[in-house]
Amino acid sequence: MVYTAATANLLVPNANYVLCKRFSSKEEKRRLVAAVYDAERMDGAWVGFENHLNYFHRSGHGLERRFASGLALYLNSSLVDSYFRLFNGHTQVNATDLRSLKYPTFEQLVSLGEQVGDCFPSQPEIDQLVEALLMTNPAEINPIAAKSRIDQALQILAQLGFPRAQLNERSALTLLALLDLKSSAPWQTATAPLIGITPIMNFMAQYYGKTYKPNTRETVRRQTVHQFLDAALITTNPDAPERPINSPKTVYQIEASVLELLRTYETGEWEKGLRTYLASAETLKQRYAQEREMARIPVLITGKWKSLSPGGQNVLIEQIISEFAPRFTPGGRLLYVGDTDEKFAHSDQAALTHLGVSVNSYGKMPDLIIHFIENNWLVLIEAVTSHGSINAKRKQELETLFKGATVPIVMVTTFLSRKAMVEYLAEIAWETDVWVAEDATHLIHFNGQQLLQLYQAS
Repeated sequence: MVYTAATANLLVPNANYVLCKRFSSKEEKRRLVAAVYDAERMDGAWVGFENHLNYFHRSGHGLERRFASGLALYLNSSLVDSYFRLFNGHTQVNATDLRSLKYPTFEQLVSLGEQVGDCFPSQPEIDQLVEALLMTNPAEINPIAAKSRIDQALQILAQLGFPRAQLNERSALTLLALLDLKSSAPWQTATAPLIGITPIMNFMAQYYGKTYKPNTRETVRRQTVHQFLDAALITTNPDAPERPINSPKTVYQIEASVLELLRTYETGEWEKGLRTYLASAETLKQRYAQEREMARIPVLITGKWKSLSPGGQNVLIEQIISEFAPRFTPGGRLLYVGDTDEKFAHSDQAALTHLGVSVNSYGKMPDLIIHFIENNWLVLIEAVTSHGSINAKRKQELETLFKGATVPIVMVTTFLSRKAMVEYLAEIAWETDVWVAEDATHLIHFNGQQLLQLYQAS
């Protein structure tokens, strides 16, 4: 059994020991620094170690030479240093901390020590020896290689000019997932898969051992992926540009010129390629901004053209504005339009307030609000493509949200096609209306005598 102890000018029998520094500074790259005390190099029966050192011994006596060499080699590995930092948050290395470490068997450490010659190996050689000793399962995550690859990704992001807020482990892992790059694979093998947020997080866990909770999806999307999009580092839905940004099928892909650049990392072409890319980065951002703008959906709101983000329910919202509103709320005033990309695409706050409606970013607003001036009704419209029909629960929510309205409210659920409507027929709330874009001249009123008829409770 091997024990450790902090020494205080302690005299011990002159024998082989492993010494470990008790103090390190924040600036030092390593927390654990160990060396072998070789008894053959000192004359005398006793030796004293001052109290800035820990020493390893066996029941108060020295260690076998090969074992001492193997133990020192193990303590100096990057793997052990990284593991030690997980539970040691200060600069002191106490004997208790050293006892808390996990150690290989006596035989393994002796085997490791037998590979040390007269000169102590370099750091890469130490890490390679310890890796060969411990990483016997090919499927096992190599923490040394994983950390090294994450550090490389962070360095790349810094060189690309990302701000400090994006220079974190989450961003580095997201980049590696977008490249499908495992820790042991060379940068030249990076690819550009189509990948969503959940697969990105699965990649982090499977290949880098970093598991985020499911509710972290929004953090990854909003605080990393959005910034990558803004920098034109990645593109959204290249396979289906019309797909809405909030679709569960949304995927991202590394931009082609970025992929070409990153494949040169750790080669002689990297610096030249980086300069070329940075010189054209602004042009790249502008190009993708133009492409995103071209894919947006134009709508005419109160005499002015605006655009909605592409795809999804916004295709239906355009139909509501251009087809439904002129037919069923002629002369009506469009007070609110939501967007899948930005919650308030249009909001006439003054008019809503005048009608007793308090709009805030926390209420679950309908997709459109029209003031049908001729009848003095407030028409609340939901555009349904994948969810969001006005069922009994949603009807109650809207009634609560608009309880302060000074005019009566009418609720309408809209669909692009009859086929889409069929899935929701069983849950449509009574005393609401349904409109289908492919049959734009008709309305369906659930349990009423006239279309868009206000319901009066008896």
